Amino acid sequence: MADFDIRNVVHLSGGYELPFGKGKHFLASDGAASKVFGGWSINTSIVLEGGQPITLSCPSGTSSGSGCYDFIVPGQSLDRGVHIDSNGKVSFFGNPNAFSQPTPCTALPCPLSALGGPPGQIAGPTFKRMDFSTFKDVRLSERFSLQFRAEFFNLFNHPNFNAPNFGGNGVVAVSNSGNFTSSNFGEMGSTRDAPYDPRQIQFALKLYY
Repeated sequence: MADFDIRNVVHLSGGYELPFGKGKHFLASDGAASKVFGGWSINTSIVLEGGQPITLSCPSGTSSGSGCYDFIVPGQSLDRGVHIDSNGKVSFFGNPNAFSQPTPCTALPCPLSALGGPPGQIAGPTFKRMDFSTFKDVRLSERFSLQFRAEFFNLFNHPNFNAPNFGGNGVVAVSNSGNFTSSNFGEMGSTRDAPYDPRQIQFALKLYY
């Protein structure tokens, strides 16, 4: 499986102009309530994605001059999911017994099984994000109007982690986080949106003329 093969992807976006204020269904008069509650609109963008495939290399080589990938042990649960491990770190894999590697090849020619399992066998951490904004338009005159904007990025403050053993894009992988024989196995040291992608809120005024 290619490392960019994400099987489930949902992207939703939309906007809605609230039905309040002058010219709308509710509070259509030109009174104070119309001015306060009229002119509002809401917008949202939602991203839901399955995890990117993970390839785990064998802790030790099985043949000279070649690497290998881990096997997944039949009948063993991968116990995937974000949790806190025994080291107090954020981790993705909870059962190292679900992985094994081929026995070393001691005589040539080596069997194909010495290369281990196929790449990209396991789906990594999912990606979930929701952005939200609300705008209010205020007509000042025939020529001028003002727009108030409140924008919330990563509204639910949800972290989206990189896969265990991921290094690149300016981040360093947790040591041995891809080695099922290590106590660090499965630990995740970075998020996909840097740095850590906390909720961000911004307000703005925009003058149209």
